[in-house]
Amino acid sequence: MLAHTAPLFAAAGDHPALGWTDKEVLLYVLSAVGGTLFVLVPVAWGLVNLLNRRADRRAARLEVENRTLRRQVAEREDGGPVEELRRKVAEAAQHTGHLEATLAQVREQAAGFERAAKGLEGERDELTTQLAEAQDSLAAEQRRVRKAVHKDGTTWTEKVLASAPEFKPLDPDGRRTPVISVLNLKGGVGKTTVTANLGAALARRGWRVLLVDLDLQGSLTGLFLPAAEQEDRHRARRLAGDFLEASFDGEYPNLPDDFAVPVLPGATCSLVPTTDEMAYAETNLTVRWFLKDARRDPRFLLRKELQLKRVTNQFDVVLLDCPPLINISCVNALAASDYVLVPVMPSKQATDRVTVLLERLKEFHDNLNTDLKVMGFFANRTKESDLTTDERNRLVALRDKCRDTWAAAPCFDAFIRQSAEVRRVEDERRPLGPGDELYPAFVRLAGEVEGRLPMFCRPGGRPTAAPVEAAP
Repeated sequence: MLAHTAPLFAAAGDHPALGWTDKEVLLYVLSAVGGTLFVLVPVAWGLVNLLNRRADRRAARLEVENRTLRRQVAEREDGGPVEELRRKVAEAAQHTGHLEATLAQVREQAAGFERAAKGLEGERDELTTQLAEAQDSLAAEQRRVRKAVHKDGTTWTEKVLASAPEFKPLDPDGRRTPVISVLNLKGGVGKTTVTANLGAALARRGWRVLLVDLDLQGSLTGLFLPAAEQEDRHRARRLAGDFLEASFDGEYPNLPDDFAVPVLPGATCSLVPTTDEMAYAETNLTVRWFLKDARRDPRFLLRKELQLKRVTNQFDVVLLDCPPLINISCVNALAASDYVLVPVMPSKQATDRVTVLLERLKEFHDNLNTDLKVMGFFANRTKESDLTTDERNRLVALRDKCRDTWAAAPCFDAFIRQSAEVRRVEDERRPLGPGDELYPAFVRLAGEVEGRLPMFCRPGGRPTAAPVEAAP
């Protein structure tokens, strides 16, 4: 419309000379405006009607949606989906409760795990400490094993600790029961035969004799006890090896009452038996001692026992049948002994071994038992009823050689010849006795043994020679 009327205003203003009056101009303008409105009004009404129809359709659509919403709300309020939703909400709440309870348990378990972890850390630290200690102990054990291997069984050279039982020398006001080891490092010289028959001869002369079998072969035991009785004592753990092990373990076994067996009717003579099980006891004691498995020194188990009054009040003399090697049993015997009696065959090989024995005894004397004495050596298993010239010469030579090692190692006058009679009486499980041809030889030997013991040791107070001097 402005586009149509603009020229009119422009013409009226620009051409007053046309002669139009103001009224005419106004009418002209009004007519132009009226024409324009005539055109525009229908258009405007059309637009209004269009907008009204759109508003009506939108209102109708909103009404439909409103009715739909009201229907849905009504349906929900009637209990359909709402109840399902409520049920689901309740289930969710219940599940949430379970989850919270589970979470509480998990937290409690986590706290327990944390406490356990702290405890495990403490145990780990303790185990670490124990492991370090065990490693130190293992290293010490390995050193002990290497030392034991290096020692090669020479247990008598080990230092004597202050806790070892003190040796009580023979004394008229104290111990009056001498302990004699029958020993030779060479096998086959008749040690067991000498121990059994010397003990029997002393017993028949009035001595109360205790025999202790320390030889791994158990020959002395076999001479007196049948196999069935040996087996019974083995099951009852009443053998010499059992006594040593029990003593080493800190027990207090009673040797004369629980381990000794009377073996000679008509005389007081008892035997502490052994069997080949002694070998296991030997190994056990040696290994455990080198590994420091116990506080006691296994070398002095017999010393402590044989010096107790329960032994010295029951017996006048103790004879120890030693093995032909220096093991724990032999060391026990020598550590407990006052004297060593050496039977020797008058042959070069046998007499040569006597000097080796004396050298070992010198080591014992210096380290384990300074009161140990060599009572002497005597010929055993000689060829004839009297010594041959060769046998006498060998014994004289042996005596001279022994003086270089041990100042007092005299030779006995008594000797024991080889005889089949010995085998016969052993088969009868008895020692030689009155009426046996060889018995007087052991009686003479027993007499010399008596003569080399102090008078106060003798049960009958018979005259005796001067006691044997200790080694220098």
